[in-house]
Amino acid sequence: GTLRVRGFDPPNFDPHLTIAGFTQSTVGFVYSKLVRHKVGGDVPPGTFIIEPDLAERWEELDDTTYVFHLRQGVKWHNKPPLNGRELVAEDVKFTFDRFLSEPANTNRYLLDAVDRIEVVDRYTVKFVLKEPYVWLISVLAYPLSMWIIAPEVVQHFGDLKKAESAIGTGPFLLERYEPNVKTVFKRNPDYYRAGQPYVDAVEWLVIPDESTGLAMYRAGQID
Repeated sequence: GTLRVRGFDPPNFDPHLTIAGFTQSTVGFVYSKLVRHKVGGDVPPGTFIIEPDLAERWEELDDTTYVFHLRQGVKWHNKPPLNGRELVAEDVKFTFDRFLSEPANTNRYLLDAVDRIEVVDRYTVKFVLKEPYVWLISVLAYPLSMWIIAPEVVQHFGDLKKAESAIGTGPFLLERYEPNVKTVFKRNPDYYRAGQPYVDAVEWLVIPDESTGLAMYRAGQID
């Protein structure tokens, strides 16, 4: 079935070019991160437990060296210019090189401690820090500009501002964007978590007025 929820209209779809929560929550359907916060009914409220996402495991070699081992066989959405190719360590390096070098990225300070990102092999990436930064893993789980993006998409579109550039490895594909009306997502059949997502589609409806949203919820028009 289709999940209909109250969402927001993003100013643009580039997670490095705006700090707007509307953008980050919208693209969260499409992208994945190296690590994420565990969710579910068994997670106590207010806890932020870190679990693997695109990185199936990681290790701290010393205070300033972290190595992430990626899941193998993760596919980008089957849309041009990626057409379902496999996610590799070069994508992770590209993502955080752009994060750190994009002048308009006002979230850059979150990773100021990172000196460089190195590709060890096809499925392994290393973060080398300027100084110890105990919050690194926690920050990489933030649903805020930490989404892994692909170089071909940025090369093709120039940036990620347009809705059609939102191509990731996440549970949903962005199917349609109607400004100030809704964003429609459909289930990613190649998502790397077996059996997920649990719904066929999501309609992210723009309902600015609180009372209207509440009335629609009570009437069963949104979930």
